[in-house]
Amino acid sequence: MVINTEGLDNAKEFRMLLKVLINGEHVEINQGIIELARLNKVLLHVLRAVNYDGELRQSQENGLRRVINMVSEVEDALNGIEHAFIKLIKPVVYVPADVDVLVRRDQVLLAAARLIKRGYRLLLYEPYTITLVKDGINVDLYVHPSVADLTYARGEDFLKLKTLGEYHGIKVSAIDRSAEVVLTILHAIYKEGIVTLNDALTIITWLNDDAVRLCERLKCRRAMELALSIVLSSIAGSLVLPYKLSMGLWAVNLLMRVLGHGEYAPPSVFMGIRRIGDSRSMTQLINRIIRVSY
Repeated sequence: MVINTEGLDNAKEFRMLLKVLINGEHVEINQGIIELARLNKVLLHVLRAVNYDGELRQSQENGLRRVINMVSEVEDALNGIEHAFIKLIKPVVYVPADVDVLVRRDQVLLAAARLIKRGYRLLLYEPYTITLVKDGINVDLYVHPSVADLTYARGEDFLKLKTLGEYHGIKVSAIDRSAEVVLTILHAIYKEGIVTLNDALTIITWLNDDAVRLCERLKCRRAMELALSIVLSSIAGSLVLPYKLSMGLWAVNLLMRVLGHGEYAPPSVFMGIRRIGDSRSMTQLINRIIRVSY
């Protein structure tokens, strides 16, 4: 069981958030609840649930509309390319910071070229990720979900679980719910080292036997158990989300994950080592140390 007394000064606000999101209760929100909802990536859902009216709600709604329009454009541009939106369709309404898409390795350059023709600008080209930007919103095209060129999952394992999804009225290529739960766990534990309330609600709402079996097949049972212990501890009141793993635990978990998959560990480790000392990597490391959410 994960026990953490840090951040419990926000315990009252966190319990209020749970009342809104889990019980559907209407509560009076304050600045503390708003900030906690923002950090937990559930702000728009909470504002809607309590019928909050004001500039903040309008800003969130406008942000969501911009993402919806971009998702529609990207889906249209990638017609005929094997792809799936990830970390997008959730049981809560929120404004994603960026748009993430899995794309088959031999089609990722074609996908990027199509988006560039539609006005997207190339921002970053990495071994497993191509990042483009338009109107201030990033689109990440992933071959494999990775962090600092270290892959913690194989893209093809999730593309096999592709399905037709719906995102605010738009039909999109996505991954099924069990796959989304597993990817949520992998992303929280191995990439971000942070579990948010958005993650927690995805896990407790959509976790099923298929997701557990998929976790077993992808050898991520340890990550699932860690994520579940954090989620259950937050519900029990012994910690407040977002919960940040210690840097040591996060690093050990990630390295164990990468080294435990022999089929792609060598290239991942080699490329990861190459980034040691890189100025951009050092900036990312400093940001990771000081941040409390993502």
